[in-house]
Amino acid sequence: WIMPAAVQVKVVAARDLPIMDRSSELTDAFVEVKLGPEVYRTEVCPKTLNPTWDSQWFKFNVNDEVFQDEPLQIKLMDYDVYSAHDAIGRVYISLSNMVVEGSPSTHFQGWFPIYDTIHGVRGEVNVRVQVDLIVDQYHLSQSSCQVQFFSSLEVPCGFTAIALLGFVEELVVNDDPEYQWIDKIRTPRASNEVRQSLFLKLSGQLQRRIGVKALALGGNVVLGYHQFFDLEGETGIVVRGFGTCALLKYPAVEEQASVLAQTIPEDRPSSAEPLKSPLERARKPSLFDVDPSPPAPAQSKADSSCVTPQCSEHGLGTASMSAMTDGPGVGVSASAPILKPVFSSEWLPFYTLTSLPVGSLKHIGGLVSAKSVKLLDKINNPDEPETRDAWWQEVRAEVRSHTRCMGCNAVIGYMESTSICDTLCVLSALGTAVSVDPKMGGVGGGGGGGGGDDGGLDS
Repeated sequence: WIMPAAVQVKVVAARDLPIMDRSSELTDAFVEVKLGPEVYRTEVCPKTLNPTWDSQWFKFNVNDEVFQDEPLQIKLMDYDVYSAHDAIGRVYISLSNMVVEGSPSTHFQGWFPIYDTIHGVRGEVNVRVQVDLIVDQYHLSQSSCQVQFFSSLEVPCGFTAIALLGFVEELVVNDDPEYQWIDKIRTPRASNEVRQSLFLKLSGQLQRRIGVKALALGGNVVLGYHQFFDLEGETGIVVRGFGTCALLKYPAVEEQASVLAQTIPEDRPSSAEPLKSPLERARKPSLFDVDPSPPAPAQSKADSSCVTPQCSEHGLGTASMSAMTDGPGVGVSASAPILKPVFSSEWLPFYTLTSLPVGSLKHIGGLVSAKSVKLLDKINNPDEPETRDAWWQEVRAEVRSHTRCMGCNAVIGYMESTSICDTLCVLSALGTAVSVDPKMGGVGGGGGGGGGDDGGLDS
């Protein structure tokens, strides 16, 4: 199936534009709006540095792939009668990041900085954008645009963690326009803009593919997301992305407002108490907070402060956590869904997060790392990602081997990087080997480098 999207764009105004006409010390500005192959253009607003267009709505009908891969481009130009129009700058907007879970429609308006690759920021432009996903709720739930990406190394405030589902990764390969013959006749600005546009497109394509893997694992969020561009010279550009797939419950708007209203103190905190933001005060103890205090003494089953996981035969259940006073061992007053983790003897979960559910971290083994040196000029098919995928699988396998030798069953704070010099490429991976209690809830038994096919192995 193809999920169509209707995108409407209205160019309102611009301000603080640079002087493009030295004789009048003003600018004759107009705007080109591009999404996919379609391009629209506003009228020319003559002789002003603060033009107002209030244009008509420009309508684009695109499929799911274009919607996620292609950024919306807002290009400002200075009109010239007898010569080529001069570029003022551009704005790129990633539309897939604007989609909210469960809502097929969204809109926004604001001032965006106009950026030129030679001169930097050159004023601001005000645009209005309306996005409508023309699809039923079933197809909307199957689209990877519903998967949210966070670079945060913990669960964002206000979200409820259901499970960690494992490591997801992907890479895409493309020719570098800097090494194409047409660059010999292009201006530096044109070359920079071609490269910038390509980077944004590859970034969107990468997130779409990782989103598909996250959906296959049953997740709706990628936490601890990292993205890297490996510039391999004439061999091409490799864009890599990886993170931790998770299943989170999104907070309702009414719930957020209610929590914030209840947690705002009537009086200002005393000077001895650090001043906290409303979100910090609203934040409940998360399942992903690691308790630095030593474990509490064993308590009887009758003690109301104990935590008793109750897992069903499928691994899902509830953990009753009673509220207690501030300090070590703060609990959650509501029943929290948990997922019994599954560990395979062959696959160890990698987590880009740096903290795990309370009580699940039993032992820290230490740093585990692996390195591999490769020659880029020895790649048989530089345009295909399979060779580089195999390289990273070797490195991840070595990290897992070191983790097992330390008697651990998981890696947290996992990171991958490359260092390239001419045709020499050094691949590096590192993390912290830990032992996680399989009996504790909250951690899914996600797979390793493959990004999802092994995440559901039974122990």
